[in-house]
Amino acid sequence: MPPTPVTEIEERIDALRGQDACDRHPRVSLDHAPCAAFVAPLLAATTDPDPYIRASAIHALASYEPEEHAQLQEALFKALADDPDPSVRTAAAEVMARMPGDAVAALLAALGDASADVRMEAVLALSAFEASDVVAAVTDRLHRDPAPEVRERAVMALERLKPEGVAGDLVRALEDPSAVVRSAVACALGEHEPSETPAVLDALLLALSDSSAGVRESAARALRYSAAEAIPGLMALLADKASEVRREATGALGTLGANQAIGALAERLRNDTDAEVRRGAASALGDLGDVAATAHLIDAFGQEAESAEVRTEIVRALGSAHDVEALPVLCVALGDADAETREAAAEALQWLLDPEVPASMAALEPLCLALKDAVGSVRAVACGALGALNDARALPFLMQAARDGTEECRVAALEAIARIDATAGEALLLEALADAATDVRRVAAKSLVLSAHAPIPSKVLDCMADPEGDPFARCDLAKSLAQRGGLEAVPVLLDLLRDGSGHVRAAAAQALCELPDPRAMRPLMALLDDEDVRGEAALALAALADDRAIEPLQALLNDDCPPVRRRVVWALSFFTPSKVLPLLVDALQDDDPDVQSTAASALADVCDAPALRRILSALPAGCDDVGSALEEAAAALEDDEGASPRSASSRRVQLGTVHYE
Repeated sequence: MPPTPVTEIEERIDALRGQDACDRHPRVSLDHAPCAAFVAPLLAATTDPDPYIRASAIHALASYEPEEHAQLQEALFKALADDPDPSVRTAAAEVMARMPGDAVAALLAALGDASADVRMEAVLALSAFEASDVVAAVTDRLHRDPAPEVRERAVMALERLKPEGVAGDLVRALEDPSAVVRSAVACALGEHEPSETPAVLDALLLALSDSSAGVRESAARALRYSAAEAIPGLMALLADKASEVRREATGALGTLGANQAIGALAERLRNDTDAEVRRGAASALGDLGDVAATAHLIDAFGQEAESAEVRTEIVRALGSAHDVEALPVLCVALGDADAETREAAAEALQWLLDPEVPASMAALEPLCLALKDAVGSVRAVACGALGALNDARALPFLMQAARDGTEECRVAALEAIARIDATAGEALLLEALADAATDVRRVAAKSLVLSAHAPIPSKVLDCMADPEGDPFARCDLAKSLAQRGGLEAVPVLLDLLRDGSGHVRAAAAQALCELPDPRAMRPLMALLDDEDVRGEAALALAALADDRAIEPLQALLNDDCPPVRRRVVWALSFFTPSKVLPLLVDALQDDDPDVQSTAASALADVCDAPALRRILSALPAGCDDVGSALEEAAAALEDDEGASPRSASSRRVQLGTVHYE
């Protein structure tokens, strides 16, 4: 007979008794999927003679809702108040953070527990309950608890509670005798906009000279987004004996835009014994983006032989500086012994290169050589940089890279080819439609530029006809066909209207907006019942402007989906105005504001000023937004005496999306 749920949990509880001390972890020892039958054995285990069993059971009970198990909360209250073992009381305090608000009184009482561990968990648990007595009690622990670890947790709890006026209590706590507490306070004060609170800024500036390196580090971090007043104190920390303090100071100076610190940061970059500080100095100089900072970075790259990480950071900083003077050093860095440095150099060049700047052409040869790099990610980023350079001389090298054994390199090479000259790379892009990698096929499909003067390539037709192929590649090929144009593209798109993917059917409908053809009328009408496509089908029917579509489109004005109604309203505005104006006017009172706005825009396009005035006069109360839009459109037409409603042929059928679509 298989074990019952009760015996299963009882066996697990019994198994804990024989665990070695090093394997005892009460928080997870009885982890399980909740089962109502487990509750009674777990409640019984909260009174077990072994405190490890009791603590494990209490942690396991955290998976259950007190409202569904009446004895659960009572057992936790009893454990927190009366259990003789502090580990069990600590477990109860921790679990009660997830209990309803009536746990507050028990947790407040636990703040007087003799065990610092219990008080720690009680303080942290109370941060889940916003109440004035909670704030007062936690603040009291911050200032009066004898255990520094409890005072530290009180800082964390107050930061979560964020009561009004807490900054003053935190500033006072910066005088705490414990460096651990002062460090936590400095971190918390960093969340209080030091630049907007003078008392906080002053306290943090004072903390920069604290006797504890941890406090100085936390204060420097807290001042990273403060004000210029912090710069002198942070500059002084660049000579601090603790490397972690110097490192934090460099980051803060860069963020604060401290150009007066360029010389001091450059000195740290050249001479600091800690590589992480040198990295921080390089990053800060890059953030400053000053010509002098760039010069120091260029100089430092040639001197930094010890740490590849520092060289990489220098290269990244030079890239963020966006200074063409860095170009020669970045080209040199493409040949660095460290792969990460080489990749960073290629990435920096990708952002720096500008085809309109003649000096950029100096990067052409080094980047082409980088396409032979031993590391695929370096080759891929080099492809991207060559795409940014936009020089046709790179095409032969990129075409070789497009057959690279690394997927990311093939993707990057195809993107670069398309950016430079997609027509020249057409054969390669067509070949890539059959690549084994999905991303390569998608990039090829997206990048293809099909000539209107040549037949549609068979590889394109094969890809679009393959129901097992990538649907997003078919979507992009549908767009390519729309851009190509031509009557022969229409049957291919009509076939895609029957594709198994809603994304593909929608893309085909969008393409037919650009290629309106009477042959699409019946297939598009059929798609008005398709939940995935009916909005796009409505727009494609608008491009045909055949009034036979008005009646089926009118039925969709009651569709449950606002984006569909919005598209239908816009589509109707492309048919004979006298037949659709009442429908557009009714749509001004749609439940959805975006549908209302679209109706107003449509009416503004198809009506003259007197017609808009008549619609305005009949608008019921409460239509202020659409009324304002119509008023503005009418006034514009009246100001331009020769203006007349826009013809359907001068308007764009395609409709952009709004935030929720």
